[in-house]
Amino acid sequence: MHKLLNFFCFPALLVGLIFISNGLLGYNKLYQISIETNSKTSKQINSLYSEKEITLKDPPISEVLSSKFLVKIRSKPLNPKIISKIDNKIKLDLISNLTDIDYDHLDTNKKEFVKAVLPIIINENQNIITTRNFVNDLKIKLDTFKTLNSKEIRKLNNIAKKYNINSSNKHKLDLINEILSNVDVIPNSIALAQAAIESGWGKSRFAKEYNALFGEYTYDQSKGVVPLKREYGDKHLIKSFNSYNSSVSSYFRNINSHKAYNNFRAVRNVMRNKNNFSEIGLLVYELNTYAEDNNYVNTLNAVIEKNNFYKYDLKVISY
Repeated sequence: MHKLLNFFCFPALLVGLIFISNGLLGYNKLYQISIETNSKTSKQINSLYSEKEITLKDPPISEVLSSKFLVKIRSKPLNPKIISKIDNKIKLDLISNLTDIDYDHLDTNKKEFVKAVLPIIINENQNIITTRNFVNDLKIKLDTFKTLNSKEIRKLNNIAKKYNINSSNKHKLDLINEILSNVDVIPNSIALAQAAIESGWGKSRFAKEYNALFGEYTYDQSKGVVPLKREYGDKHLIKSFNSYNSSVSSYFRNINSHKAYNNFRAVRNVMRNKNNFSEIGLLVYELNTYAEDNNYVNTLNAVIEKNNFYKYDLKVISY
């Protein structure tokens, strides 16, 4: 009797194992297909989610739309061809003061906009240089004396907080290096061209009524304005400001902190180390995720070249 049961049970057990195995294999195959189906090209990502979103925290879960998706952007090594295009600059270019003559090549409407915005951008870059000098001084002191006083640590942590850099449980030298890696100038030509594009040379409703120069998004009802042509179901707002100065400062924090611009900052670090910011096009290319427009980089380059904004990259303001 036992032999008879074993005779029938063993094949049944074997068949059951085959079904279970097939089920698991089928699940894995289905999971693989699901991943392939959900993968998106960069073009699709740009059309569905603009990295112009500058809020340092994600919107509340209740406001995350099913039709949108967040993209986890991973850092990747820079293309060696990019690095090879940035030469070490031995002779420094001469820096000069911004004067009224520098606007003469622009037509009347553009001149009015550039005269209002460019000095603010230059001032913001000069403030960033001051910040970098302070942090570099702390680095030298830390290397020499192995310690910082409480006031210096407090100022260092405030800088990190401003640019969304975690300062807790981190060695001060590591924090300093991270700040220097993330916080640096944005060429005047690039910032000015982006302001011109996003604000329609200062003529858009958001620029005139809400001082919004860069089309930044927010989900905070107290800080934004509803776009007139916002698609049904969308909940983003255009961030408003009390002045052009505040809008420019917000833009600089965005580029110097948002994960979408990791590669922008990486290319800029190479330029900083080689003391050469002349290859502006390499930085412009890394702003391709700033807007949903797939032609954004070409538009940005065209505005810079057509209006000869390069000439403003070595301009400063004396006080």
